[in-house]
Amino acid sequence: MNNKSINTHTSTSNANTVVLARAPISSGLILGVIPLPVHFFLPLNISHQFAAIVLVLIAGVYMGYAFRDGRMHVILIELGVACLFAAAGLLGINGYPIAIVFAFSAHGVWDVLHHNFIDTQMPRWYIPFCAVYDWVAALGLLLIWTVYFPS
Repeated sequence: MNNKSINTHTSTSNANTVVLARAPISSGLILGVIPLPVHFFLPLNISHQFAAIVLVLIAGVYMGYAFRDGRMHVILIELGVACLFAAAGLLGINGYPIAIVFAFSAHGVWDVLHHNFIDTQMPRWYIPFCAVYDWVAALGLLLIWTVYFPS
């Protein structure tokens, strides 16, 4: 059993580092594109629901990092922001799907803010990975919902 601790504030890679940590931007790009084709096979309202669920799950990842961090002010900040993303998801499934697109875009900005201004303890590779994923998802959903499913 490997008992090594994970350094949450470095981007140094070694032989045991996962692909995401070694190539966070390209991993975010690839994993951001992979789920998009599913939306072509879903009815529009289900596509909105699926995207809203993914958005809230992504916000939940930050809650996990906040609880791992353990500081109450970090938990409260991440909880408040997660609630905002959940509200955007609710707006999105109730007639305003552009709220989901804006929320994915905003989540990418939230990721970038973690790089320098918000000190939630998390792996440093996760920040660029998630930002790229969010922006790819936002752009992809916008294109799918406006070009493939024009109103």
